[in-house]
Amino acid sequence: MAERLAILVWAADPSVPHLCATPFYFAAAAAAMDAEVEMYFTARSVQLLERGVAEGLYADGAPDAPGRRSVADFLREAHGFGTRLYACPTAMQAHGVSADALREEVQGQAGAAAFIGRTLDEGWRTLSF
Repeated sequence: MAERLAILVWAADPSVPHLCATPFYFAAAAAAMDAEVEMYFTARSVQLLERGVAEGLYADGAPDAPGRRSVADFLREAHGFGTRLYACPTAMQAHGVSADALREEVQGQAGAAAFIGRTLDEGWRTLSF
């Protein structure tokens, strides 16, 4: 039976790009190991789900170096392995992210109650970034 992992992403602030790729890296690794993975974005991290934002962020801060990957590359990789991405509607409102501006990879909107539901379910494990 595959494991289930819910990841809360709250501290991956786009103004601190070196913190933004790691949650996607862990999500991709878990999904590649056949885990069911969901990521819940809140606080400023919800901005990573806005079209165009992650493309301009590099975890090492060097967009022009050969072989460098943007945060969007990590996001697409995690999604490609089956990770589902959810934006917190309260965070979206607080940070001016409209539903129309969300990336196509975003599964939908889900907030605190959805993530807490996962933490209380014995069939799910959780991580926070």
